[in-house]
Amino acid sequence: MPERIAIVGTGPRGISVIERIAGKLTERQPDRPLVIYAIDNVEVGCGRIWRTDQPDWLLMNTRCKNATMFPNAPDENPWRAGYGPTFMEWWRRIDANYPGPSGYAPRGLYGKYLKFVLDVIELNLPEHMSLKRVQDHVVDIAEITDEYVLKFESGRDALHVDRLIVCSGYPHGPKKEGEAKAASSLIRYLSSFDILETLQSGLSLPDDLSGQVIGVRGLGLSFYDVLSELTIGRGGRYVYRDGNAHYVPSGREPKLIVAGSRSGYPLPVRGKDDRPAGFPHVPHFFTQARVATIRAEGPACFRTNYLPWITAEVNLVYIQKTLDLDANRRFRERLDARNVDADTVLQVMQELARSFGIEELLDLEALAAPFRGLSFGSQDEFRQAIVSVIGEDIARAEVGEFKDPVKAALDVLRHIRPTIRKAVDLGGLTHASHHEFITKIARTIAFLSSGPSRTRAKQLLALIQCGKLELLGPSANFSEADGSGVVAYSDKVAGYASRIDVLIDAYVAAPNVDLDENPVIRSLADAGTIRNFMGVGGVEVTTKPFHPIAANGEVKDRIHVLGIPTEAARWFLHVGLIEPGIWDEFIDDADAIATSSIRNLMGGEQDTSSFHNGLTPQRDPEPGRYLD
Repeated sequence: MPERIAIVGTGPRGISVIERIAGKLTERQPDRPLVIYAIDNVEVGCGRIWRTDQPDWLLMNTRCKNATMFPNAPDENPWRAGYGPTFMEWWRRIDANYPGPSGYAPRGLYGKYLKFVLDVIELNLPEHMSLKRVQDHVVDIAEITDEYVLKFESGRDALHVDRLIVCSGYPHGPKKEGEAKAASSLIRYLSSFDILETLQSGLSLPDDLSGQVIGVRGLGLSFYDVLSELTIGRGGRYVYRDGNAHYVPSGREPKLIVAGSRSGYPLPVRGKDDRPAGFPHVPHFFTQARVATIRAEGPACFRTNYLPWITAEVNLVYIQKTLDLDANRRFRERLDARNVDADTVLQVMQELARSFGIEELLDLEALAAPFRGLSFGSQDEFRQAIVSVIGEDIARAEVGEFKDPVKAALDVLRHIRPTIRKAVDLGGLTHASHHEFITKIARTIAFLSSGPSRTRAKQLLALIQCGKLELLGPSANFSEADGSGVVAYSDKVAGYASRIDVLIDAYVAAPNVDLDENPVIRSLADAGTIRNFMGVGGVEVTTKPFHPIAANGEVKDRIHVLGIPTEAARWFLHVGLIEPGIWDEFIDDADAIATSSIRNLMGGEQDTSSFHNGLTPQRDPEPGRYLD
């Protein structure tokens, strides 16, 4: 009998596991056949987020040069698991309008690349391995004796498998509250997914929105997607003169878009791609060695044990980019001569920085909430303030994420994400600290390191300047008024409120085992097969290969849960790609699951796969010349 494995969810995480299994079995002969069922209810090969039928104005937030699904570059043999083109190379081959390595691709195009990767893998599968694609919605999973039984919405025969790999992505629902409100008022409450999923026509907005006021709750990345859908998606266009965007309306976009969030500030813009090739950030304070030392002492407090070192790491780059070469050398000499710990490092850096003319270090929480504690006498006053702040941010981004002091400093947060994960994932923090990290600190770090492109931010300014977009002040409220509609306002801005015809929630729901209505998660949770980690929402799993912990504490060693469903138990799993040339966590996670999944087929043989031998493990770069 063959070994049967079901992979539920075939976005990048699911594809990466298939690729790793195929790569391993290419080099080694299994004792018996393996059948993999690749299951997705939207589109097998790319999943929901990367579906290929979405419009081209919905963009990735990663430069194309930073994405691949093959661990190694092509060799002299045909493309296959382990060896194939990066996304950039593939895009360059197929598109005469390829914009260059720093381009941001349409999400649907990346979905086509993911399907290409799955096709390449399937066309060159090793002997004794087969792949069966199943486009259907799993509505129930039950454990019966030594099997898992999957039932489908279409009514097709139930699928019996020996192993289950859950890569189901972002949660579903709950929608009951919104549906109830929609039924009792004139307002439709739509999630960003409802708007952006092109096939959900029953929930989508009409093509002509002229005369309507659309409210958008949330100013993150989904907010930019919603803006594109409400403007470009309704026939509007942007023209560019003197480096600025200008909006040309079609007449079918909303009369007004009113958007707001807790901070009142959209995501900071990512800087121009000016980092020299082969010049990685070299951690000085927040190193993997320091994290390993702290973690070895048991669960820690992130705010007191780790955050000072992260803030110091960010500010070290800020100071480096602010001072000239000689001044920076002298600053580093004085800093290196001082003995610092988590309690004193920022105080010492501030003291030394002032002696070089830098009055204040960067405060991460203040950067993420520039209007905290401020009130405004009118909407005009706040509009002027937010346009000024966004304009200054764009100007810094134009200098570059390597050259501008603030952008270079914040780019550090992106580079040290893997080290942060080593500190916090799966019990690295105390219960109280983990909650604070997930609900507060992690949001600040993600907010400052996940910004959109400069083009997106310029489009936002263009909409404000032409009167199509109004941003609310901090602590934005969207409240029902007199049972007849929703009014949008900010308590921090006097004299302004706007009645809303349709409210869009542009927040992406965080995974929560207890609330997710996805039948895959719901059936496993209701059966006690999975449980909530520390009450923060994500599925509790072991360390690699990520077996779930059941409600009774049992390790379910024939199930693996990977990616978004475990978010909050682990951190920042939204990335759907491998960094070319690096054996990073994304591929290592898939590799660990692949190793565990085929162990029963190998007669006890140890994994000797050499696919990663030519790649650089994702660790701190070797110490070297820190100054550029």
